[in-house]
Amino acid sequence: MRFQIRVLVAAIALGAWPVLSETHKGDPVRAVIEKQATLFSEAFARADFEAVAGMYAEDAIVLPPDAEMVKGRPAIEALWKSVHASGVKGVTLTVVDVHSSGKLAVEVGTAVLSIKPEGKPELTQSAKYVVVWRRQKDGSWKLYRDIWNAMPQQAQR
Repeated sequence: MRFQIRVLVAAIALGAWPVLSETHKGDPVRAVIEKQATLFSEAFARADFEAVAGMYAEDAIVLPPDAEMVKGRPAIEALWKSVHASGVKGVTLTVVDVHSSGKLAVEVGTAVLSIKPEGKPELTQSAKYVVVWRRQKDGSWKLYRDIWNAMPQQAQR
């Protein structure tokens, strides 16, 4: 019985998710984060990994899937260079939800990676992510913690 109640509560919560996220559309922090998501995608597409790394706080930590933690801007820049070199040529980010309080904000979103492996056809991979942003002394927001993983591919019909 408890399991059924938990499943019901989860289903209700998931069903309400789009409504809850809609209530944050007027949030100024969300607007900044959505703009940053666009800037991240643009910088990645033009292979400007210095600009990508510059979006992270000096003491940022990235937690890529199936890999060690990556700490600090120089290492984060090298990470994104290696992702690009592996064949990922574009990243389209979609902000799903943002909650902020004080100097921190948490973003949940999805990503679509455009992958062009050498000598192979282009393909896409979907991912989901959670990012913690931290407001800097100058008032700007920087990525502070970043973690993601791939979503299962949809069956082709």
